[in-house]
This record gives sequence, structure tokens and C-alpha cells, in this order.
Amino acid sequence: VSSSMPQDNPGIPLSYKDVTIKACINDFARIEEMLITLGAVYIGHDAQTDYYFETANGKLKLRQGIIENVIIHYRRDETDGVEKTTVFRYEENPTADQVNQLKKENKLLGVIKKSRKIYRAGKLKIHLDTMPGGQHFIEIEAIDVTNRVTEEEIKNQCLELKQKLGIPDSHLVKTGYLQEMVFPQKLRS
Repeated sequence: VSSSMPQDNPGIPLSYKDVTIKACINDFARIEEMLITLGAVYIGHDAQTDYYFETANGKLKLRQGIIENVIIHYRRDETDGVEKTTVFRYEENPTADQVNQLKKENKLLGVIKKSRKIYRAGKLKIHLDTMPGGQHFIEIEAIDVTNRVTEEEIKNQCLELKQKLGIPDSHLVKTGYLQEMVFPQKLRS
């Protein structure tokens, strides 16, 4: 999927559905063991650097990693610990020219580096993230690019895995890493 639109006038969102749960986790090894027991498939270990740029609507991010490289402009709306993602731009494996243009035309807000283990369980993509300060997070993401599954169904898939992994609601993170790590108070409102 590749689509490009100016960040301040995002236009029509891309057609796929995306629902995400993010939480702090204390027992990283236990969660990883449980994922394997539940049949999750290990995709790989990625060293990622996320560059966040100023935009009038949502977030504009460049992710550079070993496995995942993307320019994405999106907005997340949180309800009861689950975030619905509306995507306006998604460019997998952007060219050097696209990256340079992004950096030239947009003000950088912050940079987040993380180590990410990537798993798949059915239609779910699971990220086990470790931040430079040692904090651990899990992100459970359900994506439907076929429009054959309702948003409620993919939301329930995320919630079901959260329950199986024993992640309490009190550990949910209602903002992204930029807000948590760089601007913990400023960008939450």
C-alpha cells in the first residue's frame, strides 16, 4: 500500500482498518513465552528509529529500521484503551529522495529509538519494544486491508489477546512513544 498526501491536508483516509492496544509490561520474558505458547510466529528483531514531524492533523512519522521502513501520516483516536488508527499516507520502503523531502519540508519534533521484536498471530501483529531506558512495551495491532472484517471484530481480536496475556487495563498507554518519552505532559491534551 502506498499513498501520499500533504500532511496538513490529509484528504481521504486509506481504506484499511487498524486497531491498536499499547501497554507497559514488566515481565517481558513471560509475555514472550506466552506469545510462543499461543502460536505466535516470530518475524524478527528490528532496531528502529522513529522521527516525528510537526503536522496539523495526527502524527507524521518516518520509521527507519532493519525490517520496517515507512513514512506514515496517521491519527489515532483512543476509546477504552483501544486506539483506532486512521491512515492518510503510507509509504513502505521510501526512497532517499522521499526521506530527504520529508526532512526538508517538515519540522522535526522528536526522535525515538527502540529495539522491537515482531510477532504475528493470525491477523494480529505484536510488537515487543524495549526503549533505551529499559522500559518495555507491547503493542497489539489488528489490520484489515480487505475490508471483509468489521472494526468491532478486529478490536475484539486485540482485546482477546490482551486478556490471554494477562495485561491489566492499568498498564495501557493511551499515547504514543513520542508523548511518553519526549513530551510526557505537553502533547497529551
